[in-house]
Amino acid sequence: MTDPETNRRFDRLEVKIDKLTEVLTNVARVEEKLVGTDARLKRHEYRLDENERKVDEVLETVATNTQIVKVGQGIVASVWAAVLGVIAYMFKE
Repeated sequence: MTDPETNRRFDRLEVKIDKLTEVLTNVARVEEKLVGTDARLKRHEYRLDENERKVDEVLETVATNTQIVKVGQGIVASVWAAVLGVIAYMFKE
């Protein structure tokens, strides 16, 4: 023999359990989103690290090329000065 008070209590418990189930489902969804966001963040960090490494390589190459260009300019200037000197010497006579 069930009395109406007990039935109401069970009904309230069922409602509370349903709400708790809904909240736990929402928490699981949020957790899945966080895991996905974390994975994307790690992928972006990896890509940034790769790009930084490539930029460093380019900087090293540019520094080397700059030195080579400076030496080359010096050699070209010396050769040009020698050619002009030879021409001036030839016209001197």
